[in-house]
Amino acid sequence: MDPSTFEAADSLVDEIAEIVDSVLLSDQLTKLRQVLEELIVDVFDRKRETALPLLNTGLSTSDDRPLFRTWGDSSPQRYVVNGDIQVVPNDRCPKCWELWGFKFDHRTCGHCGTTLGRDCKVLLDSDVCPQCENGSVSMTKPVCDKCGYKVDLNLVTWG
Repeated sequence: MDPSTFEAADSLVDEIAEIVDSVLLSDQLTKLRQVLEELIVDVFDRKRETALPLLNTGLSTSDDRPLFRTWGDSSPQRYVVNGDIQVVPNDRCPKCWELWGFKFDHRTCGHCGTTLGRDCKVLLDSDVCPQCENGSVSMTKPVCDKCGYKVDLNLVTWG
């Protein structure tokens, strides 16, 4: 998904999540909270015939405790594919949108054959570690200061 489309969809998803939160927490919807399990927002591409999940949230509880919000969506990741920037959840292929987790360990998409480092590269345009998302990396210091992950310079491009 190109960055401008992703940003437009992402801002709508954020707005939907905020509205759902405020509605679900209202006193008028006590009964609905008791039965609501999950809310999923997908973007569907007719050409690819594939849906890209942008929001996966729900409510959960245990042992008669109050409900709490759950999240099942992945953070967005930017890639360079055929010279174009694409943004998809980090567990998806930037070319075909199918599931492709742990790209640094499993470098080829099992659905379309896209290979990380050859057909696409992770775009690092901030200092956020692409592995743990908590630490920092840079061109001069490619080892994460939190998790120790070493960025393979053949798999990324710096922006």
